[in-house]
Amino acid sequence: MNDYIKFIIVFLLSVGQVLLLIAGFNWWVDPYGIFHPTEYNPKKLVWMSKQLRLAKAHSLKQLKPPGIVIGTSAAQIGIDPDHPGWDKGVYPRYNLALPGSNLYENFRFFQHSRALNPPRQILIGLDFVAFNIFFPLSDDFNESHMLVSKKGTSRHHFFHNLTLTLLSLSAVKASQKKLFYRGEGTHSSSGMEVLPQEKNQEAKNYRSIMMGSATSFIPRTLMPPPGHRFCLYDGVGNNPNLQHLRKILEISKEDGADVRLFIQPSHVYSLEVLRILGMMDDYDKWQRELIALVEDVNRRYPESPEFPLWDLSGYNSVTMDEVPSPENPNRPMRWYVDIVHYKKTLGDLIQDRVFSFHEAGRMVPEDFGVQINSKNIDRHQTSQKIKQGEYTQIYQGEIKELTSRVNAVKEKIKPFDCSQAATENKSSPIYGLRIKGGW
Repeated sequence: MNDYIKFIIVFLLSVGQVLLLIAGFNWWVDPYGIFHPTEYNPKKLVWMSKQLRLAKAHSLKQLKPPGIVIGTSAAQIGIDPDHPGWDKGVYPRYNLALPGSNLYENFRFFQHSRALNPPRQILIGLDFVAFNIFFPLSDDFNESHMLVSKKGTSRHHFFHNLTLTLLSLSAVKASQKKLFYRGEGTHSSSGMEVLPQEKNQEAKNYRSIMMGSATSFIPRTLMPPPGHRFCLYDGVGNNPNLQHLRKILEISKEDGADVRLFIQPSHVYSLEVLRILGMMDDYDKWQRELIALVEDVNRRYPESPEFPLWDLSGYNSVTMDEVPSPENPNRPMRWYVDIVHYKKTLGDLIQDRVFSFHEAGRMVPEDFGVQINSKNIDRHQTSQKIKQGEYTQIYQGEIKELTSRVNAVKEKIKPFDCSQAATENKSSPIYGLRIKGGW
């Protein structure tokens, strides 16, 4: 055997040893919670990688939950699937909500969950911004995580996922982060994100957080980069996100699942931002589109119980949680982390309302939550406009500051004609673009 062949053999053996070492390290640390599963305990805290979609896809494989929560980071932080309002026979339950997810991602994870075990009970949190036709896919969303194709046919990707979780650079980085993580955990075993405990809450300027999140909400979430555009419809009146939601509902009807939908109760500052930007008409149209979609699905499946649609947003005693004054900016908010994300205490009220559950010592305000439909939407929206006017009159100082901040952001965003969206739909780099982070 000549020296050339010996070198190749030694080189390949060396590379193999290195790869085996890397795979062994990642297997031992197990950053995605795949290789060392423990008995399910919804209260147990676990560390989950920033590659959350990969981690949750594998968690679904282990749990095969008959109950799931669908939505964005607001639902991931606020909705506890261990709430007693769920059917007792639906267990385990898993919070499948994902930060920065649009309805396509929700639909694909729904398909993935259904391939493992068709869910019998589903709670869906709906966000206006996620129905923007320019709302992008998250940078860590990968079709290869799914057990089924877009059409629902099974596919096998064992070796691809094994490589991704044991031999990829991202897996090494995730292992390093988990190894040096000093907290109790980032998520509960039920998929709900756990907010870190603030050591000194009085040191935080909550007024600044609310005002800052209201203005950063525009270029980061409402009109995401790089195009900073919002269109509820393209030039021919289509919205693919509505179609993805329809597919979830229709498949759930065929499976006989219990589905409950609710519009997320973001703080009223988010609606004030829409009002200042002149987008309240789009918001009202969106609510009507949701009603039309849900009622059409219910009508087409008359033999099954109707799926209710709750509006928990708008102007009510909860969402009008008073923002700290300039004189006392460090006073913590009762229900909110920022204008979009709410605390678990509010998430419990949401589920009390949606599941018609009553717990001693916890009262749901009467004005929090309205089941909307085609018969009451006119009255509901009229009432909301009156309450919005009253709110702006009561909090004139705050609204003046918020208006100034929003207009400063608005000036930097170029206007866009949504009637041109259908043409750009095929060629614009914005469509299908992935962004880092989420909300």
